[in-house]
Amino acid sequence: MNDDNSVLTDSFRRLVADIATPERTRTFEAAPALEPVWSALAASGFLDALVPEDCGGAGLSLASVFPLVMILGEHAVSVPYAETMVARALLAANGQQAPDDAAIILAPPSPILPNGAAATHALVNDGERIALVRLVGVGEDPFRAGGATGIQIGDRLCDLPADGFDLGLAAAGLAAAQMAGAMSRLLSMSLRYANERQQFGRPLGKFQAIQQQLSVMAEQVISVQVAARTAMSGHGFNVAGVAAAKARANEATHLVNGIAHAVHGAIGATEEFDLQLYSRRLKQWQLAFGSESFWAGQLGRLRILAGSATSADFIRDHLCDGAA
Repeated sequence: MNDDNSVLTDSFRRLVADIATPERTRTFEAAPALEPVWSALAASGFLDALVPEDCGGAGLSLASVFPLVMILGEHAVSVPYAETMVARALLAANGQQAPDDAAIILAPPSPILPNGAAATHALVNDGERIALVRLVGVGEDPFRAGGATGIQIGDRLCDLPADGFDLGLAAAGLAAAQMAGAMSRLLSMSLRYANERQQFGRPLGKFQAIQQQLSVMAEQVISVQVAARTAMSGHGFNVAGVAAAKARANEATHLVNGIAHAVHGAIGATEEFDLQLYSRRLKQWQLAFGSESFWAGQLGRLRILAGSATSADFIRDHLCDGAA
């Protein structure tokens, strides 16, 4: 499945739009809980989209589910649906099975864990292995956006070899894809508001200064989408793709959030207006799983160590669709 398969993508978008409404998001923020959003999403059958076919899943690639992960960010879904998709695939590939009711976050070292407030389980690093653990508590989220500043670990359910799978890369790659979706929502809201809001007898969108700001915003949003897609275009999460995607998403968050709130003015920050539901989550994802300077450093080291003759060759070798 990819963006060209609009039937499945549009079907998932309609499903998420019906389930994860702004009203339900506000209810979740007041009292984080999996239901009713989790059961409805789980019933869609996409949780096993990445699980190999011989293990009972759909056997789709990361590239195929990228549009779905973006849609989750576009609708501020605050349960760990994308993370559980990846976790279930990793478990199945190692002959393990997640508990049926498990909502699993990826929990590498990070100051905040997005979508962790209502999670029931987590994948955590343990030396040379990855462990699936049950959660008995989570830390508070200063953004009130469904995240957790820490986790309290209960039972250890199983251990997995870490060979070929980097928990931090996967978490950052999924965060970048969801950030791309949230930015897309902010752009569409800003365009609509600029065309509807009248000032001095004409729409805000008719003013050249507003047009210029919206153009800058659109450039940022598209660049994040391209980078995030690249991070999920191979057989697994690779360092170069994820580093470029998370660095680009983090950098763009400053401008995208700033322009969105500038276009909307004071109303955009009010609790009753939906804009802040997405801008707060963008700031949360920005803080999680590595800053832009961290990922830029990772990318720079890769460039220095690569055998590519030029930076253009490095981009072709490591950052084009399907690069290993």
